[in-house]
Amino acid sequence: MYILGIETTGAFASAALLEDGAVRGYVKGTDRFSHLQNLTPQIAGVLKEGGVSLEDVDAIAVSRGPGSFTGIRIGVSTARALSQVTGIPCVPVSSLEALAMSAADNWGGIDGTGKAEKDVLVCPMLDARRNQIYGGGYFVTGSRPEEVIAAGPYMLDEFMAETDEYDSILLLGDAVDRYGDMIAELRKSGVVIAPETVRYQDAVTVAKLGMEMFVREGGVGYNALEPDYMRMAEAERKLRQQRKG
Repeated sequence: MYILGIETTGAFASAALLEDGAVRGYVKGTDRFSHLQNLTPQIAGVLKEGGVSLEDVDAIAVSRGPGSFTGIRIGVSTARALSQVTGIPCVPVSSLEALAMSAADNWGGIDGTGKAEKDVLVCPMLDARRNQIYGGGYFVTGSRPEEVIAAGPYMLDEFMAETDEYDSILLLGDAVDRYGDMIAELRKSGVVIAPETVRYQDAVTVAKLGMEMFVREGGVGYNALEPDYMRMAEAERKLRQQRKG
């Protein structure tokens, strides 16, 4: 089974080709937010590296958000176009869930065994500006992350409060870079920051999670593929701030 993975919700676009879970092609851009120029050549490159044509692909896994609004639109639109032309089904993947899965797949883990310990809460956090984040909390000991803090838009302090009942949390995502000092103030202990090698969105994990979802649930047609911007409405943001004040 061949799965094409597309990731454009972060600063660097990437594409990956998996065959039965093994990486056959992979490329990640080096220019920040150059997705429009880079993505199509990246897809062509991973197919060539894997020695297959697009028609050989069984499903297209695409990160549908949250993340960069422009990036989401580019990735989803590209997957839709490829699916419409070829009839290949799409698998919409949460960028937060894929980030959580990357902690299990690619990082040594707090216990040094290759996976995070079962009681470590993995928290992907993406910057939504104005002290807001897109975040969620997951346990990653199974084949797919288990969501225990609902993925959604949060004020930073609200999300960190959601983690209080967990002794150890692992943080990923670009919100860690922007709000690191505030996070340290809000939570004094039990915080581990994922290394940069696995901190950000990547097409390999999107493809791996997409394969898991495709096997269990199947895919969707191009016209059913929708982005997930997950933006907190401005009125809601102001209301929350007023309540705190």
